[in-house]
Parts: sequence; C-alpha cells; structure tokens
Amino acid sequence: MRDDLKAKAQELASEQGVSLNSYINATLAATIAQSETLVMMGDRLSNVDREQLHVRVLKFMSKTQGGTEPTPAEIERAVSGE
Repeated sequence: MRDDLKAKAQELASEQGVSLNSYINATLAATIAQSETLVMMGDRLSNVDREQLHVRVLKFMSKTQGGTEPTPAEIERAVSGE
C-alpha cells in the first residue's frame, strides 16, 4: 500500500475510533457489497421496459405524502428511548 494512502486510511480509522485493519475490512466489504448490488440491479433491470418503469415510479411517488422532518432533538429523544 502506498504510504500516502496508508496515512490517510489511518487518519480516517482513527477518526472513527477503529483500528486500521478494521477500517480497511469495513471499507472493502462496503465496496464489494456496492459492486455486487449494482450487478444484481443491472441483471434485474436488463429486461425491463425503462419507460414503463418510469411511469410506475412516478405513479408511486404521486401517492406519497409529504411531511416534516424530525428535529435533531426529536431524533435524540427517539434514539435515547425517552
């Protein structure tokens, strides 16, 4: 591994409070999962009519209801169980 990459990875690992080895393993796992997901989605969408999919997505989105985002305090209360 190049020294500059190792130094940056060590810095990022330290910021996350994990070892360099744990950081590298987690990063590799995430990269591999992303790659596999893109392949799987590409396979699933290869025979799909893109225009029909677009129409279906727009129909679904038209049924969603807008709302307000929770405040940081509300999120903190939900996370802490208060």
